[in-house]
Amino acid sequence: MDQTYKPFDNWDAELQAMRDGGEPEQRAFFTKLRASKFFVPVSPLEGKGISLLSTPCGELFIPAFTTSVELQKWERREDGIAVRTFETLHHIVTDDPKLTGIAVNPFGDQLVLYRRDLAIAEDAATGMTHERVEHTGRLIATAAKYAPALARAFSDALKNSGIECFEAYILQTRQEHEPEPHLTFLIDFNGDRKLLFPAVAKAIQPHMKAGTSFELLKATFATLQIARDAAAPVYTAH
Repeated sequence: MDQTYKPFDNWDAELQAMRDGGEPEQRAFFTKLRASKFFVPVSPLEGKGISLLSTPCGELFIPAFTTSVELQKWERREDGIAVRTFETLHHIVTDDPKLTGIAVNPFGDQLVLYRRDLAIAEDAATGMTHERVEHTGRLIATAAKYAPALARAFSDALKNSGIECFEAYILQTRQEHEPEPHLTFLIDFNGDRKLLFPAVAKAIQPHMKAGTSFELLKATFATLQIARDAAAPVYTAH
């Protein structure tokens, strides 16, 4: 298992080139980063099964390692090992407000990515960002305007996800205190969102304009009623 998950052939050199370079080099690096897989230590005793790295300040990071050589620096030998895509790790951080970010090779030439850095990396690679919004007030929704190709990509991603999906909508939503709406993909499903959401995000991003901010949202009874009043479903299970 002594391997580096492509496309990083030399993590240290490419990381330094990104740090020394300008916007084109950063965009190329983060595009590679988002396409990569990493070794992560896992423990059934921790949330979501992934072992976490804590700092003296109480910050919690997901440790991610580019090679088994770097992974050997992890001292909890009782932990198991899993391979996860960067996008999956990003979604786990987005989905859990207790997590601070991702630390790649934390005991070597490290790259520490806080939440804001993850958003910057996503924007640099794709021209858009996604986020989890804490809905504390009344949700206001209207039907969104979208290209047929986006609806097809969204529907196909749900159909082929392996997750039991029942109903889904593409909406413009905002909370009462928010001045501007954002694009929301509302999904009624039964399963693990950290498996579904990365696949959906990857499928829909090529069909959206650069600079778009969007949210993937698991439906509740209340949000489904709001969506049904505002728009027709993009996807329904047959």
